[in-house]
Amino acid sequence: MSADHLQFLKNKFIQDLEEAKEEHTGENEIPLLSHFLGIKGVLEAKEITSSTPICLKNCLYDAMSALEECVVLSEKREPRKKKDGPMRGYTLAEHCFMHKTRRMLLRIQRKLAATAETGASTSSSSVSLVPVIKRPFSLDEDVRIAYDNFEEQKTKILYRLQNRGKGFQEIVILGIGGSGKTTLARLVSCRQRVSWGLEIPLGPELWDIKIWIHLFKKRSSGDVVELKEIIKDMLKQCNEDEQLDDEDLSEDELLEILGNGLKGQKYLIVFDGIWDINIDWYLKLKQKLKSVSSVDGHGYGHVIITTRLPLKARMMVGPRNLYHIQPLPPSSMEFRLQNNYELLFDVLERYRPKMKDEIVDRCDGLPLALYILAEAMEKRIWDQ
Repeated sequence: MSADHLQFLKNKFIQDLEEAKEEHTGENEIPLLSHFLGIKGVLEAKEITSSTPICLKNCLYDAMSALEECVVLSEKREPRKKKDGPMRGYTLAEHCFMHKTRRMLLRIQRKLAATAETGASTSSSSVSLVPVIKRPFSLDEDVRIAYDNFEEQKTKILYRLQNRGKGFQEIVILGIGGSGKTTLARLVSCRQRVSWGLEIPLGPELWDIKIWIHLFKKRSSGDVVELKEIIKDMLKQCNEDEQLDDEDLSEDELLEILGNGLKGQKYLIVFDGIWDINIDWYLKLKQKLKSVSSVDGHGYGHVIITTRLPLKARMMVGPRNLYHIQPLPPSSMEFRLQNNYELLFDVLERYRPKMKDEIVDRCDGLPLALYILAEAMEKRIWDQ
């Protein structure tokens, strides 16, 4: 019975779409027609059987409802005069509606396609269907390499940490604000591969212990980093804080406890965001870390520091251990704009293509600058 119901909905959607195409052609074609045709193609290639999940009826109902609303929208547009203007005969509210509907149709197409694929692979088995959602579109070569910049830089940092000798190794990721230093350090610490805009973990783990210290939160009122507070935070993250027992221990005593916890271990420590001009705390901490990082193959220590202060970076790790983060190429910046701010990208692509290129150019490869600007522009579109 459920298969008959789904077959009826499938046939009705295809029939309604064909009628809408015939009635609205040329300049008056229904909006988002290509997305509806994509769903139709998936449905035509899909065979409805008794094993097809009945929950797909919700997808078909949503697709039919969206088709009706787009037909009505097309009929409202027909009497309007300015169809070739910047808004193409639609109001701003109608553009927002089409943006939401487009995203819904993409989700419907993904779900239908995923169920079709898993249904084919499990038709001869009693295993329940587990949909695997795939990307609904194929990306050209420029978009495929959009994220390669961070992937390449992450690989370089990992190589330098692992291949410059055993024991203690350190590196500074140096760059101006908003260039992605923290993001790159996070990708290295998680050992993730960036692909098609997704972060995919790689295994096995390189480190037994990973510690992340946000240094901009550790500054006192006098802009001086308190080493004791840092050590206590490190002990908590490596599960050695039970040895503190609320005692007022000195720096040297805390360092000894930390050294015992890290001795013989494979650890990574990230100091994110060094602003303090006084680096004595790090030099003292590094001396202890070096003493407990063995060179006999039983343990090693890696330290990553992010900062925008080149002079202090050289004083901390030396000129050979600096990594200057590279700005993202225009293809990557444009892909981030399209992937994270679809409404803004669509409006710029249709009506202001030169402005889109200018935004990418003015942000100069800085992801944070792009996000702040795009967020403000898209908010203004929604407000209007």
